[in-house]
Amino acid sequence: MASSEEAFARFWMWKKSHTVLNLTVVTKGGIPEKLIGEISAIDEDASLVSFLVAGTRDFCRILFADASFGLEARALSAERPTGDVLRFEVR
Repeated sequence: MASSEEAFARFWMWKKSHTVLNLTVVTKGGIPEKLIGEISAIDEDASLVSFLVAGTRDFCRILFADASFGLEARALSAERPTGDVLRFEVR
């Protein structure tokens, strides 16, 4: 288990280096959505991260309020109170 400060430090590192990420989102329905892109904006005070999807240039705003985080060497996972699980992995 990692703190939100550690998770946002990783988001900042990925944003500054323009790291391309695989993002997998699994909602309560259980069907994973897979996206490729990079972190485009971060608002730590609001627990918000914007993800720029590479193929469409669409922005996804992701709220991490009260989420629990897990960190690995090249990945970050988050479980939100709604039960959604998000996994960011370096490509």
